[in-house]
Amino acid sequence: RSRPPGTALSLLFLLNVALVVTWQLLLAVTLTYRRDWPRNAAGAALGWAAWGLTYRLWYRLPWSPGPPGLG
Repeated sequence: RSRPPGTALSLLFLLNVALVVTWQLLLAVTLTYRRDWPRNAAGAALGWAAWGLTYRLWYRLPWSPGPPGLG
C-alpha cells in the first residue's frame, strides 16, 4: 500500500495550485484592463494555448518526463 503524502508535499501542491490560479487570474485581468485590447487578446490567447498544450498534450507524449509528481 502506498502511504499518503506528507504535510510538506501537500502544502507544496496547494501552493502550486494557488500559483496556477493566480497566473490565470492575472492573465484575465491584464486582458480586461489594458488599452490595446486586440494585442492583449492575442497575447492572452497565446498564453492560454501554451498552458493547454503543455498540460494536455506534452505530458502525454512517450518521450515526455510525465506530469510533475509522477516520478
